[in-house]
Amino acid sequence: MSNVMAKDRGWAWIITLTSFISMGLGPGTMKSLGVMLPTLRQQFSTQTWVIGLSISLTTAIGVVTCPFAGALSKRLTPRHTVMTFSILTVIGFIMASLATSVEFLMVALLLTGFSVGADAVITGEEAIWFDKYYNISIAISQAGLSLGIMIMPPMTQLLQDIYGWRGTMLLLAGLNLHRIVCGALLQPLQTDPVELEDKDFFKRSRKRQLQENSVITNLVHYLDLSLFTDAEFISMLVYRLCSGYCFTGWLIYLVPHTMELGFQPYESSFLATIGGFGNLLAAILYPILKICTPDKTILYLATFIITFALGLDPLVSSYHSYIGLAFLSCIYVLATGMTWLSVYKIVKHVVEDDKMTNAMLWMNVADSIGGICSGFFSGWTFDVTGSFTLSFLLLSAISLLALCPQFIVDMRGVWKSRKYASL
Repeated sequence: MSNVMAKDRGWAWIITLTSFISMGLGPGTMKSLGVMLPTLRQQFSTQTWVIGLSISLTTAIGVVTCPFAGALSKRLTPRHTVMTFSILTVIGFIMASLATSVEFLMVALLLTGFSVGADAVITGEEAIWFDKYYNISIAISQAGLSLGIMIMPPMTQLLQDIYGWRGTMLLLAGLNLHRIVCGALLQPLQTDPVELEDKDFFKRSRKRQLQENSVITNLVHYLDLSLFTDAEFISMLVYRLCSGYCFTGWLIYLVPHTMELGFQPYESSFLATIGGFGNLLAAILYPILKICTPDKTILYLATFIITFALGLDPLVSSYHSYIGLAFLSCIYVLATGMTWLSVYKIVKHVVEDDKMTNAMLWMNVADSIGGICSGFFSGWTFDVTGSFTLSFLLLSAISLLALCPQFIVDMRGVWKSRKYASL
């Protein structure tokens, strides 16, 4: 079986299934923690930004785990990496259920952040297994994220009312056990026997060469630091950083924000379900739009919609309009889903297959850095101002700034093409 024939068929769709499950558990779990924020704030008698920062630590650890996961995947296998990181995630949720102080909770949630590295490895594997049907595959995976956001917040509110926040943490640990199964399903892409022998010979040669090289040279290889010489890749990194800031802020503080407006917990958590429906629409519409619309056009248009949705939130909130907030949640997550899918496709276009796993991991590093900043600053602005108005206005501004590096890269490309055309 040739390398081309092995892609886009057979086991490739099992990889899509693992990505579907991991994407559903990722943001869905974080949104669940956002639902628990008011309870945790009351339980530990602390400020909003402290709990918000604690929750954002679930993505913060991605700054460390993602590069480590990439190196570990090259040294061992993606399967072993995902399974190990998933076990640490489950241990983190079990520890969180036993927390007696904010400091203990922070350490526990820090462990749950190993899921970020596991999810990124699976996303990288999905990109390797697909060429022709990659648009469809990532759209299916995105549908998993939608279902996670739609189902897990109201489910968490229900579980919290029945079992309390500690019991809910244990149940989240049980849900995340599915990540271990996802890791077990990963396997290398099949190749021709001749190609396989060539790859084995190359790996042995490369291993001997790495043993002779310096530490710096080995780091460049294992972490694929050469990716940072590509302006297009860097622009996508900056975009994911800003997108991570905005989405984490929305994910953590939407429920507390709507509860501050006077809505009931179930009404507030249901807004996340409506947002998940928007992301499901994105997964359905993206393959259709791709037929006639370039990825960069989708990226620009969707970003403008995100800026519009976040910027209008303070105005709609002033009228206490639940329908208005539901509409903004839906179009915000729909547009965000479109940008994610476009970024994945742009990155796959500019990065070689053998660097794809680390490329996705570095994307998650950027996303994690944005999440750390948002967890702190969005909560801090609420504690200072007494409302989430400034927080959402800042999210709106940052979502627009995310386009600046990509706009510069595109304008540079236009200038070069005109320059060569005039010669």
